[in-house]
Amino acid sequence: MPISLDMTGATDTDVRISTSPLAEFGSAWHVLVADHHPEHADWAAQVWAKLPAGVTDALADWSFAVSAVRAALLADPTLVTGSGWSEQVAWIRRMPPKDFAASVLRPLARRRGRAGDVGDATVRAHVRSLARARGPRARRTVTLVLDEPEAARDAFADLLDQAWTSFFAREWGSAAPRLGEEASARSAMRDRDGWSRALSRLSPAVRVDAAAGRIVVDKVQNKRLAVAGRGLVLVPTVLGSGHLYVADEPGRPVVVHYPVPSPASAAGSRSTLRRLNVLAHPARLEVCRAIAVEPRSAREIARLWGMAESTVTKHLSALRAVGLVHSERAGHYVRYSLDERVITGLGPDLLDVLRR
Repeated sequence: MPISLDMTGATDTDVRISTSPLAEFGSAWHVLVADHHPEHADWAAQVWAKLPAGVTDALADWSFAVSAVRAALLADPTLVTGSGWSEQVAWIRRMPPKDFAASVLRPLARRRGRAGDVGDATVRAHVRSLARARGPRARRTVTLVLDEPEAARDAFADLLDQAWTSFFAREWGSAAPRLGEEASARSAMRDRDGWSRALSRLSPAVRVDAAAGRIVVDKVQNKRLAVAGRGLVLVPTVLGSGHLYVADEPGRPVVVHYPVPSPASAAGSRSTLRRLNVLAHPARLEVCRAIAVEPRSAREIARLWGMAESTVTKHLSALRAVGLVHSERAGHYVRYSLDERVITGLGPDLLDVLRR
């Protein structure tokens, strides 16, 4: 299930650590329009309360650009020239209209994980259909991008400048020093100890296997991406906590947005899936119910539910193998109890895995 970054043939210089106000704005915008970031809920409410009505409407109109898949110009900091906000927005204003349309419509134009050509009639029809499904705001905005890309580009750049004045200049002023320190520290580790050291402790959901020459990102995807010849760009983010975002576009570097500070833990996709698979058996749910309140032996559970003791023992073994059940010996018997902490954590763990 994970994304495997193949470092075979890649050098330390293929790994870059980059900070970008536009990339961080993409994370901030995502938090504002999404409803699954409780850690930033107070911040989002305060920002919305102070925004001019025109800005709130425009952020909602263009929100498809910062959904689960982000517009390329907000995801890949190497795509946009300039390190400062004004330079980056000026670069967007100079983008050829067709390039802007392709970049901003990336979330809707992708099919089977690959970018679609928005100049193709079939792709355009697909994009329009998805926009209609997202509601009238998305439909109007996507129609503008497809039919009048130059006007859409200018409107998007105007929104960026309004957002900067309204709230993001203050947010970037707070985040930039922290992100700059992170980027400098990891760049120094890369220069001194190599790429494997630079990627160490990036996130509990990232595993570095230097001996095998690969980096494993625990997400509900199954990809193998070669870094040699493309490069790998690490983008630290303060407001992007909760996500480990990987952008993969043909001909572009692999981009990984990672949260700062790193979370203390991350649910494993494999272990979560194994637990769900085990619990999918109706008889195992009955066994769990029998030990949810008090420890019981396999014999007692068998008599309680009218099952064969050997069958109950097999179910208990499966539950114990994935950490859902504990056992303890009591004389000649083994008593089993449900691990309430693990059961309670399954919901949050599943959300963590799916939203990562």
